[in-house]
Amino acid sequence: MTKIIEMQIKIARRLTPEEILEMEKQIESSIDFDIRRIEIKSNEDIKKKWPIYTKWASLHYAYKAYEEEGENYYIYEENFTLSLKELLKILTEKKIQLINEIAKGVESISDLARKVKRDVTNVYRDLKVLEKLKIIKLEKAGKNVIPKIVAEKITIELI
Repeated sequence: MTKIIEMQIKIARRLTPEEILEMEKQIESSIDFDIRRIEIKSNEDIKKKWPIYTKWASLHYAYKAYEEEGENYYIYEENFTLSLKELLKILTEKKIQLINEIAKGVESISDLARKVKRDVTNVYRDLKVLEKLKIIKLEKAGKNVIPKIVAEKITIELI
């Protein structure tokens, strides 16, 4: 029997301010204590409440910094587990070429397709895969859709 090799992809990216608020609200709605008035009275409280509070506080203060400075410094890491076969379908040479061109700067999906000499429909399909993994985002600007890199770091590990 052949062992299936699995890979873990870690994608580190800056969350949007909306994502920060959403994650903060998710934490608040999932707990049975007031996160803003946390009381630590025992070792059990430390084990249960402290990790939740520190995650909430980092999100909360990241959003406050965004409001005050207009900059978002919160980096979030997402993990995806894939088989080697799945990984090779996702990170193809063509998709890597798209990522490189987007990093150089493009004005639209059509502009990107021209630069890589590919059909717009196929480029768009590949961009949707990269967007699902949160490596890029597609921003509307008038009639154009502009792909932008959002991943700060991509790590691939054997597991």
